[in-house]
Amino acid sequence: MKLLLIIVIGLLVGTSVMWLADFEPGFVLLKYGSWSLETSLIVFIVAFLFLVVTAYFVLRTLVFVKRTPQKIANWQSLQQHKRANKALTSGLITLEEGRWAEAERLLINNASNSDTPLLHYLAAARAAQKQDAMGRRDEYLALAHQTTAGSEIAVGVVQAELQIAAGQNEHALATLQHLREIAPKQPHVLQLLQQLYQDMNQWQGVQEVLPDLRKRHVLAAAEVDTLSSEAMIAQLQAALLNQDWSSMAALWQQLPHKLRQSELLLTPYVIGLIQQGEQLQANELIENFLRNQWSDSLIYQYGLIKQGDVLKRLAKAEKWLINNERNATLLLTLGRLSFANKLWAKAEEYLRASLEHGATGETYQILAEVLTAEGKKEAAAEMYKQGLAMMVKQSHIII
Repeated sequence: MKLLLIIVIGLLVGTSVMWLADFEPGFVLLKYGSWSLETSLIVFIVAFLFLVVTAYFVLRTLVFVKRTPQKIANWQSLQQHKRANKALTSGLITLEEGRWAEAERLLINNASNSDTPLLHYLAAARAAQKQDAMGRRDEYLALAHQTTAGSEIAVGVVQAELQIAAGQNEHALATLQHLREIAPKQPHVLQLLQQLYQDMNQWQGVQEVLPDLRKRHVLAAAEVDTLSSEAMIAQLQAALLNQDWSSMAALWQQLPHKLRQSELLLTPYVIGLIQQGEQLQANELIENFLRNQWSDSLIYQYGLIKQGDVLKRLAKAEKWLINNERNATLLLTLGRLSFANKLWAKAEEYLRASLEHGATGETYQILAEVLTAEGKKEAAAEMYKQGLAMMVKQSHIII
């Protein structure tokens, strides 16, 4: 349609020119020095237009010839980008299918031609790790960082995740600590750091990162509180294991009053107090706790305290028996306290009752000691034998 319109316009213009030439041809005289040219106006106009059109097409041809190499290069680059994007899709699919070597080849061969080389190198790093090629993995991660400005956090997070997956916890910890320095508000970095500290049993680290997790709303408040309690329990248990009494005291002082009433936190602290000789303080803490709630673990520790008025403690513990008459742990503690007061018959009675409601090898052993004190050597030997058999049986169950 467009071509037809041009032809029609050309015919109209040509017809008009011919009519003007027939009506009034006119003339044009061109002179330069001794040279002169005289022609009709119409012929001059036609010749001039021809020259203009010819010059236009010559210039267009020259421009086209000059631009052709660049256009060819652009076309080739476009085709390379298309192939790279297609390779990225194929590489990711192949990676998910578990064909690691093929995925790595597809991703790396086309990374330099891609608009998103970062994605190629990060995926290739995952493929390399699946083949236990940690050297190539780290090389691809370095290339990912070099080829994409502003990618330090993204690359670092992927690096840490891959290091964790490979069991390189120390390297991952160093990576995440560096990321936290340059991006202290990055939520995923904080969460990965918390999880890694927890996996490595570095509970002090967990405790340090929890305020940021709460502030950035990475974890719910209830979850943060639970983790905080777990961290404190683990730190108290570690201090107890290492007999680091100064650290244990410092940790206890950091606890809010409400958490000091937690059985899980109070128990290791009480055990530590007993072991370091602060038994009267342990006694007070246990009695204060048991006024409001029951704890088998603390009533067990109550029976191990040797300092102070043991007879008074026995009287107090017997009051607890009113509501806990079938509690094997309380009966064991009563047997111990009676034994400490040299009340052999009462000790034997409590310990035999404890065996009825929950026998343990330890209960048999203490009963054997009571029977020995009473001069019942044969009965004591039998108790030792039964206690040893139970301990052996329990050790097999644990294994």
